[in-house]
Amino acid sequence: MKRIKKIMVFLLSFAVAAAVLPLQTFAASKKITSLNLEIENNLEVGGEYSTDDIEVTTKKANYYVGEVEILNEGGRWKSTDTPKITVTLHAEDGYYFSVVKDNVKIKGGTYISGKKEDSYTLILTITLPSMQERVGEMGEVWWTSQTEAGWFEVENAGYYEVRLYRNGKAVGELQKVTDSKIDFGKLMRKEGTYGFRVRAVNIKNESTKSEWQEAEDTSYIDSDTAERLRSQYNSDIPSNMTEPGIPSAQVMPKEYSEYGWIKDNAGWWYRNADNSYTAGNWQQIDGKWYYFDSRGYMVTGWIDWQGKSYYCDPVDGDMQVDMVIPDGSGRRVDSTGAWIE
Repeated sequence: MKRIKKIMVFLLSFAVAAAVLPLQTFAASKKITSLNLEIENNLEVGGEYSTDDIEVTTKKANYYVGEVEILNEGGRWKSTDTPKITVTLHAEDGYYFSVVKDNVKIKGGTYISGKKEDSYTLILTITLPSMQERVGEMGEVWWTSQTEAGWFEVENAGYYEVRLYRNGKAVGELQKVTDSKIDFGKLMRKEGTYGFRVRAVNIKNESTKSEWQEAEDTSYIDSDTAERLRSQYNSDIPSNMTEPGIPSAQVMPKEYSEYGWIKDNAGWWYRNADNSYTAGNWQQIDGKWYYFDSRGYMVTGWIDWQGKSYYCDPVDGDMQVDMVIPDGSGRRVDSTGAWIE
């Protein structure tokens, strides 16, 4: 009987020890009270869903990133999508999670919620930046004529940056256009082999740009063509005018989002792709010359400029050359646009 009692006491002691042991182990673990994650993604509009395009890292050593899962449905990213993911975190040995949402910091994403599977496994739900802030991939680009380049429109592109090259060297400044084509004629006034490359800039976030895409074909300009282009783009520039440019450019209000000709209550003005406009000077636009007053509005009729008079069409506003002006004055202007007295 005494032997049975001893055995029962031993078993009872063992059961109590077994029950207390996990609590002692847990009590010896350290709390993880905050999270600090960084997410980088290479998601593309029109691209397939893939967690390979999402990288989640942590700056702390007491837990690590496990599985990443995409929650969106559809299979391909649309410009209207906001990517949503779950990230599973695991505590390292000797640690357990005890985190409140105010202590969750995520660079490259927004914390939505957290769920503990157990004290050592935590699943976070996170949204990534909207696909509207991504830009589609540049497709094929090509020469549509000897001087004009073109490409397919890119989803979410606000405008395109284009660079022209002659014999492998850059020509002129970086061009910015909203259309899916550009005429380089005014820059192709020297003999040589020309190429170009283009990239798309996101409509909402200008820091987001596609990869450069270069045309496989080239355009060769011989000496005769170069001379013709010099004549086309230079002959109607009065010798006493300032060089084409924007010497008195003004910065545009941010609320404007369109480029090119714009009409408001005061008249017509022209917004350049670099977010500026010409004021108190001439500017060549699509091969024609226009004069803008000190406020930046297009001027029509007779214009006195540096001791000579020029005439701009009363409707279209472009400077007239080599003709009798149809205003009843009988005045004639030469090939530079100046009045022949």
